[in-house]
Amino acid sequence: MRTISVRNVSVAMKRDRLIAVFTLSGRPTRQWIAFFRERSWYSVFDVASARFWRDECRIDLLRSEDMVPLTAAVYRFVEEANLDARIAGCS
Repeated sequence: MRTISVRNVSVAMKRDRLIAVFTLSGRPTRQWIAFFRERSWYSVFDVASARFWRDECRIDLLRSEDMVPLTAAVYRFVEEANLDARIAGCS
């Protein structure tokens, strides 16, 4: 499995909800997503319930002011999931 990185960050509106959209460098495997969720479980933000579709990760955003700290957290969780994948011999 190759290393995943964040390529683009944006905000989308769906009905009356804000959604942070992180475009990844590739489509993550189920195991990589499990590592990502494990690393993000205790986050202040609800990152563990992120929805993955192809090369996108979508996370509900309560306030637009939370986008900067959420983005920093997601970058950290992506790097940690990559590290877990390497340690587990997935990449």
